[in-house]
Order: sequence, then structure tokens, then C-alpha cells
Amino acid sequence: MKLERFILVVLGIAVAVRLTFALAFPATGGDWDIYSTVAENILRGCGVSLSPPGSGQCVPHFGGNQLPGYPAFVALIWLVSAHSDMAVRVAQVLLYAAALGRLLVVVRRYTGSDQATAAVGLVMALSPLQVAWPRYTQTETLALASAIWLFAEILASFREGRLRAVPIGLALVAATFIRLDGVLLCVPVAIAGFILHRPVGAIRIGGVAAMILLVPIVGWTARNIAVGVPVMPSAMVVPDNAPAPSGYLAWGKTWISQVYQLPGWGFGVTRFNYDSIQIDDKAFDSPVEKQRVMGWLAELAKYKGKPFPPAIDARFAELARERTARAPFRTYVVLPAERAIAMWKNPFSSFGWPNELPSGVADQQRLQASRNFTSLMNLAREYPFRAVSKAFTGGYRAVLLLAFAVMAILSFGRQLSDFRWVVWTVAGWIAARTLLLAAVNVFETRYTAPTSPAIELVVVLGLLILLGRRGRLGIAPVRLSVRAPSAS
Repeated sequence: MKLERFILVVLGIAVAVRLTFALAFPATGGDWDIYSTVAENILRGCGVSLSPPGSGQCVPHFGGNQLPGYPAFVALIWLVSAHSDMAVRVAQVLLYAAALGRLLVVVRRYTGSDQATAAVGLVMALSPLQVAWPRYTQTETLALASAIWLFAEILASFREGRLRAVPIGLALVAATFIRLDGVLLCVPVAIAGFILHRPVGAIRIGGVAAMILLVPIVGWTARNIAVGVPVMPSAMVVPDNAPAPSGYLAWGKTWISQVYQLPGWGFGVTRFNYDSIQIDDKAFDSPVEKQRVMGWLAELAKYKGKPFPPAIDARFAELARERTARAPFRTYVVLPAERAIAMWKNPFSSFGWPNELPSGVADQQRLQASRNFTSLMNLAREYPFRAVSKAFTGGYRAVLLLAFAVMAILSFGRQLSDFRWVVWTVAGWIAARTLLLAAVNVFETRYTAPTSPAIELVVVLGLLILLGRRGRLGIAPVRLSVRAPSAS
């Protein structure tokens, strides 16, 4: 079979598997009420707004909890599909397939190997960490697609010996307008730029990509200033365009270190359901502190359905300052480190699969299971199918991360010397994402999803290089190289 035909077969497999999840297990997800509200307002000519679509109001908004790329995408698909949510899922799958196709073409040109192209394609098409996300009307699938496109252009840049500034800039625009953390893809672009060019040339050519990204961002910022909208969104979006409780958010950063502490602390606030707030006992340094906070929360519950009272928020802000002053090392070093670890080791993450634990399993149970092996086994026995399926995806991820760590170590030696620049570019991006998201207390495991394709790319190509050089399994040598930095 010709390679071009094989690539089409691989893309067909990728589409078929993802559509199976989307058609059989459609879901929306926690942020869909925000995305759909903004999309509805765009469709009715109201612009980017979180005003209830039937209210007749059009209060401008930043874009929801992100820039308005995903709601605009949803509005466009609705416009041509009679408002079909399934059409949104199908469109997500097709865009993902287009990005994967671009990557496979580049892999073939970069490696000169049909085997490498086939291996990368099949791993991506069937990856347990990628296949299930399209069943959600959430940003993950498009975040995956934009990351794949960006790394395809970086790989193509390594092949050509020159940063492909224009397509890279366009990929950055897509990634950033889909999700704000997409801007962190500037990190691997910068690393690749300084590998491929001398410093002045890297700054000049990288500046072209930066300008392509900055033009729409500056334009959107100007719009926000003109309509009186904050130029950056809050880390927490609440109803009715109300301001987020900054003191309460600051307090959360002084104790939250586990993923399952977030829902009980935050979900009630984002829906004005203050009586549903549940705080882990790890939040308190003393019984006196706990008594203070529980008293404030009891008072807060009386404001159900209304914005967070500034007076109560001010008390949380003062408590956050007290805790930070009392233990700055804990606040700025220990807790972010614990969040970074928690982001990557969460045993309950579904990675989009329809195997979520029932809502009846309280966050405190999940926390206890993450801290105690006996509790974990008890929960597994109670939900065996979910346990086995989560063990499958979690086990695959653990093996993948271990293999990536091995490639990173070997990249310092001769065995992967021609491939080290790709490894270091991916590693730099992962480190930047992990550190920043942990620092700002946004560390759900799903935020690691966009890194999966890049990690798989490194592991597959790295293994093929090692096996080919040893003559194992009849694999032909895969030779990769980065051209010497240009003078520009």
C-alpha cells in the first residue's frame, strides 16, 4: 500500500474511533453552559456576552472563561447545521484528523521512514489519552488539534533548518483563542528558534510569529477596553457578569494541593450555590481557623443565588495574607510542587472516557482514596468496570511518561543525539505548563491532555531510532537531524 493511501487509512481509523465515542456516549461537560451561552449570543447578533440569551440583554464579556475561539467555533457549526451539538462533535473530529494528517506528512519528510510515519499515525489514532475527548462539547479536542499542528510545524522547521514563522504564528493564534493556556506553546517555539538560529536571527524570525499572534490579541484587548471589560479573565467565571471573589481565590491558593479539593471549594461559588461548598480539613492550620471559616461559610450560604458579598470576600483575603505570612515557603513552593505532582498522578482521571465515578461518590471519598491504598481498593471493588478501564488508561499513561523520561535522559548521550532537540523542545513545554498551571491553582488532570501527542511523538520516534540502530525487529534505521543554525 502506498504511504499516501496508508495515511488516509490511519486518519480514517482516527475519525472512526472518535466518532464512535461521540455518537455512543455524547456529553457536554462542566463548562458547556458558558461556551453555549456565548455561542448563542454570537448567533443572535449579541456578540461575545454571557447574558442569558432570552433576557434581551447583551452585556459584553471577555469571552467566557477563555478567549472566544471555542464559542465562535460552536456558533459557526450551529449556523450551518441547524443548531446541532452532534455536528460540533463531528467537526471537532475532522479538525483533529486534519492536524494529524499534517503531522504525518511532516514525520515522513523529517524521518524519511515509512515505518516511523505508520507507527506515529497508529499510536496517535488509537491513543487512549486522545480518542474519547470528542464526545464532549469542550475545548480538549481542538486543543489537541492545535498542539499537533504546532508541533508539526516545529518538526518541519527542524527539517528545513529555519523556523516556519507564519504557520507557527497561525497555530499559536488557534491554540490561544481556543484556550488561554495555549499561549504556553510559545515556549517550544522559542526553544526551537534558538536551536535553529543564532540569537539575533531567532529574535527576528520569532518576532514574526509573535506579531501574528499579537495582532488578534491586541485587537481583542482594544475591544475589551472599549466596552469596559477586564483585559484578562478571572480564574473563576461566575454568573451575571459578577466579579469573582478575589479574596476567596487567594485563600484557596494557600491550602489547595489535590485535584479533588477543587470541586467542593469552587463549584458552589461558580453557581452561587454557596450552601454546597465543602472544604477539606487540610485547609485549616488549627481548630480556631476552621471555626472562623465555617462561620463565614454559614453566613455566605444566606446569599445563595446572589453574588459573593464583598465583606465576606475581604475576610478571606485577610486570612490568605495571614496564612501566606505565616508560611510563605508552603504557599509559594510546597503547595505548587504538590499540585504539579497531583496533576500528573491523579488515579481517577477518565481522560474523556465514559467511566466517570458516579456523582454519589463524594470528593472526600476520592481524596481519601488518593491518600490511602486500602480506600482505593475498596472503591475499586465497588466499581470494578470503572476501576479496570481507569487502570488501563492510567497504566498506559504511566508507561508513556516513564518512556518519555528515559528518552529525555538518553537525549543527553550519543544514542539520541540527533533527536535531542525535539525531546528538549517538548520537555520545555511540559515543564512550563506544569509550573504555571500549578502556580495559579488551575491543575485539573485534563489540562495535561494537550501534551499527550507530543509525548507520544517523542516516545515512538525515540524507540524507533534505538531499535533501528541496534538492528532489532528488522526496523530500518531512522535518521533525524537538525541543520546548523542559520546566520539569519
